[in-house]
Parts: sequence; structure tokens; C-alpha cells
Amino acid sequence: MIKEQGNAAAMFEMLATLHLQAPPSPGRREELDPRVAQLLSGLQSMSREQWSEFLRFAELQRVYLRTLQLLHEWSASGAFVPPFDDLRELAQAEQRQVEDALSSLNRVVRALELTGHTPLAIKTLDHWPDIGSDLDLFISASERDTVRAMQSELQAGPQPQSWGDKLAHKWNFRVPGLSRLVEIHVGCLGQTGEQDELPAFLEETSVTRDVGGFRFRVPAPEEQVTLATLQRMYRHFYIRFTDLLNLTALVRSGQLDFTRLRASTQRWSIWPGVATLLKITSDYNQRTGAGPLPLPTFVVDSARFGADVTFVGKQFLRVPMLPHGSQLFLQQLIGTGAARHFRSAARLSLLPALAAAAFVNLRITGDDKGIW
Repeated sequence: MIKEQGNAAAMFEMLATLHLQAPPSPGRREELDPRVAQLLSGLQSMSREQWSEFLRFAELQRVYLRTLQLLHEWSASGAFVPPFDDLRELAQAEQRQVEDALSSLNRVVRALELTGHTPLAIKTLDHWPDIGSDLDLFISASERDTVRAMQSELQAGPQPQSWGDKLAHKWNFRVPGLSRLVEIHVGCLGQTGEQDELPAFLEETSVTRDVGGFRFRVPAPEEQVTLATLQRMYRHFYIRFTDLLNLTALVRSGQLDFTRLRASTQRWSIWPGVATLLKITSDYNQRTGAGPLPLPTFVVDSARFGADVTFVGKQFLRVPMLPHGSQLFLQQLIGTGAARHFRSAARLSLLPALAAAAFVNLRITGDDKGIW
């Protein structure tokens, strides 16, 4: 286990250096940053097994295609020689799979529009040009109409719901011919369905985005951060590298209105988690030599901790449950109750019991899917 954690930590740092540093300039030979030069040299000297493991890890972190594309750019600049595979061929093969998934996502959206509601593509397109292992959507239709549309239009098969799925009003569907599951959040968000007011705000502030020849409704940049925070800092307590990369792009491109982000997430009692996730992302940028993110002082001051307390486990960047994760959750619960959002607070209070049941079931059966 220690060896696995060490390998994962090393590969996480490699991805951070590769993606957070400036890419090569087309047609220009330039002096390499020492960190990048060391990274590229290390990749070139990998064995076949190590190289395959690195690419699998990039896929696990949802940056597989972007990693292939970036390494191809370094190869074209003459700074990197791929040790084994043809990077262009790998990237083209992955791109075809992504395009198929995108076409399927469009089919699902069109089918769900027959409910009278236009769904939002959430999280799935945040990783573009990579795409997640499932297709995530939110819709404000009824569960009955949602299931009916998926079955009648796509012959989709609803998958068994866990306890957590039922609380969260979340459905997974298997669509014939589609390797990815379709995950649909119906009417509310959050691990226990505690976020019943956020969805209306999500729809109100949503924007349209053209991706791969298709048009989708997606959350505004601020709500992308909100959803990422709910998932990473208040549910899983682990962070994929793609989260750091996506947040870095949003901040450095100037797309985030931090004042609006603070005001909206204070309504959901998760502003400390948002600020903390942004601080962790900034710390990783600084660690790789890319420099800290240009975060307003009030964001940094609101963060509860930074990357110094996180650690890479067997797969992901972990947020310690004790005391850091539990403190964030407790602050959310207290803030939700103080705001007199009693339904949300009641559902949030179920989360520790649900997590404990999942842990026990995992120990006994090796699987927590029936719970979580």
C-alpha cells in the first residue's frame, strides 16, 4: 500500500507539473523550466509498465486526452520523445470515444426535453476535451416523467438505486450502445438531496455552451465551482487532478466573479469549502512553479486550510476527514440550520449515518454501492 501511495503521489505531481506549467510555444525552441525538463526526461526513461501505469493514472484523473495532447506538443517542439506509443494515434482514438459520448449526451438531452424541461449538463463538460466516466445531468422535471422519457425514447434501463440515490433523487440509466452510465439528478442536489433551493438558482444563472457541434445548457462558471465543491469538499473528501486543472483555467481566464461566488455559496453554507478548494488549487500552482492563482484576499482569508494538509492516497488527493473534513461539514450543518433551512438541515444530519453504514458495508462485503 505504501508503494502504491508513493507511486500515486509521484504521478500526481508529474501531472501537476506537466499541466500547470506553461505549454510549449508553437514553432519556437525555448529554454525548458528545470521542473518540466526533469519530468520529460523521467517520462522518456520509463519502462513499458511504468508508461502504461502513468497513462492509466491520467485517465483516472480525467486528464487523459489533455495529457496526450500536451505531450504531443512537447514532442513536436523537440523536447520530448515518446518512449513507446504514437501519441497522435492514442489521442485520436480517445477523441473518437469522447465524440461518441458527446453525441450520446445530446441524444439524452433531446429525449429529456420531452418532459417539458431542458436539462443541464453538470460536471461532465467541465473536463473538456476530456469527459467523465458517466454523463451527469440535472433536470427539474418529476422523477416519473424523467424515467418515462429515458425508457420510451432511449430504451434506457434504470439501475438499482442505493439508499443515498433515493435520498438524493438520483437515477442512473444504462442506455443501449453507450458504455457510460447516464446519471440524472432530479429536482434537487447534494448527497442527501439537501440542496433544494440551489437548483432553481442553477437554472436561473445557467449559460449555453457549444461543444463539438452540439449546444448544451451548463452551469455558469461560479456554479461550476459550487458543484465541484459540493462533490469534493462535502461528499467525497478527495480531489481529482482534473478539479485543480479546471479551477485553474477558470481563475486564470478571469471568468469567475468572486463576489457573486461568495454571496451565492454563503446561501448554501458552503463558502468556507469553496474558498478552501480554491486555496488548495492555488497552492498546487505555486508548488509547481506556475505561481499562485490571483485570488482576492477575502478568498484566501476564508479558506480553512490549504494543500499542506492534503495528501495523495492510492488514487486521489485526499482531504483528511478528521478534523478538516468534519469541521467543514459541521459548519455547513450549523449554517444551514441557522438560516432556517430546516428540510436541508434534516437531510444533512443523515449524512454521517449514511457514511457510517457505507463504511461498515464496505468492510463486510467489499462494496458500498448499495448504501452510497
